Amino acid sequence: MAMSWTTLTGVKTADGSIKRWVNHEEIDVEQILEEAQALLFLTLRVREMRSSFSDLTMAVGDSTKALPTGFLDPIGLWDITNNRKLSLKTEENLQNARVYTSGVLESSTPQKWAVFDELIQFECKWDAVATLKMIGFKQPTLLSVSNTTNFLCTRYPHILRTACLAQAFNFRNNGEREQQELTKLGAYITKANAESELSYRGLELDA
Repeated sequence: MAMSWTTLTGVKTADGSIKRWVNHEEIDVEQILEEAQALLFLTLRVREMRSSFSDLTMAVGDSTKALPTGFLDPIGLWDITNNRKLSLKTEENLQNARVYTSGVLESSTPQKWAVFDELIQFECKWDAVATLKMIGFKQPTLLSVSNTTNFLCTRYPHILRTACLAQAFNFRNNGEREQQELTKLGAYITKANAESELSYRGLELDA
């Protein structure tokens, strides 16, 4: 049976339901499924999650920008107005690059960025309007009654099932079984992340 939100949240007698897997009717399957997905996206980084986010528009005087919806990790950030890639820095290195005059951050064309305070931060204010393009790892829309399937159901059902079991046993205060599932989950995620790197097979590097 194909895995989906509908099958996962089904009753105990239904094939493919979380309740059937743990042989228990009185569990909050919708909450367990939500938490299982959150657990997965802590470390799962596969090709289906690589995304080009919507363009970011910088106004004159901006020195920060809200992170795109679903942002997990960056791959790169480009200033497509000025045809340049911005350099990702640590929080400390970005702050070291900032120059203030009478306590006010100076304006220029940013070339560096970092992520802190849940914002994209630049080493200076933008002195002109610009459009940015970000590529990074994006969390997919969570499974729900209105979004019944995604790549986890079709490509990684074993990983989703294991995450659901870990959270279900957590719900039931069965720490031993929870830990068993978490151990398997870590191995599955490590293997999936490594396998995803094979999508770069045949890659031609720039000189």
